[in-house]
Amino acid sequence: MSIYNMLRRPARIAALCASIGLIVSGCVAVPTEAELQATRDECSQFRQPFVAIARERNERIKKWASVGATAGGALGANIARNRGDSPIGGALVGALIGGMAGAGAGYYSDLQRRNSSTSALRGAVNADARRDLGQANQLVRNLSSLNNCRLNQIATVERSVQRGGDRGSAQATLNRIKANVRVDNRIIDGVVGDLQRTRNVYVGALRQTGADTAGFVSSIQRYQPQVSTPQRTALRVNTAARPRTNNPVANLGYVEKELTVGAQANAESVNNRIGALNDLLI
Repeated sequence: MSIYNMLRRPARIAALCASIGLIVSGCVAVPTEAELQATRDECSQFRQPFVAIARERNERIKKWASVGATAGGALGANIARNRGDSPIGGALVGALIGGMAGAGAGYYSDLQRRNSSTSALRGAVNADARRDLGQANQLVRNLSSLNNCRLNQIATVERSVQRGGDRGSAQATLNRIKANVRVDNRIIDGVVGDLQRTRNVYVGALRQTGADTAGFVSSIQRYQPQVSTPQRTALRVNTAARPRTNNPVANLGYVEKELTVGAQANAESVNNRIGALNDLLI
């Protein structure tokens, strides 16, 4: 039985529609405004750029996936019609496949509408990557500032306990910090994931123009960011160790890896200090 015949069953069509909706709906969910408000404190200013960029990236990737799903749906309906199968089933299969490929396919389709030559297409990709690179470099700095703020919060509670302060109050403050840190990490992880997807979209678009991407993709894979993770001072990303190139997509890949490693170091250092304070409060 062909997949198109299988999709004549209403339950299967409903399931596929749900799958398409999930694909096109976007990426990692940004915490709700209520969650952000409930965990707002003096450190929130440093995570706010992550929130803004996460929302903007989600909308962009959702748009590209939607374009891919639309194009795939039209192609799938035509193929099914030519085979004598259900056009509706064909459209759904095509939309699912297009949505899965969608961010890359939709982005490239959008580029083609705006640019007529190969050099213009590559220039547009590099311009988009250059814009994202500026944002990503700022996020590296914000991550260090957020880490420093959280460590200072924990250290303040720790000093209060060591000086004989109220342990019940200290535990309540620590619980609030824990809740805030969980939201921090969700936002940061979401941005890092979206940045990885966006960089892959740019690489895929360059490949479709015939550009040789193997060299700089390999360089990104080899790059090992240098991130210090002291226990009582903020993490530091050694951006001076980053490979030097004029390729914006490659540079975006290097910063993406710095954010990935930095996010892990941030979570580890903050959790270690929280664990030490928990031990002190026991």
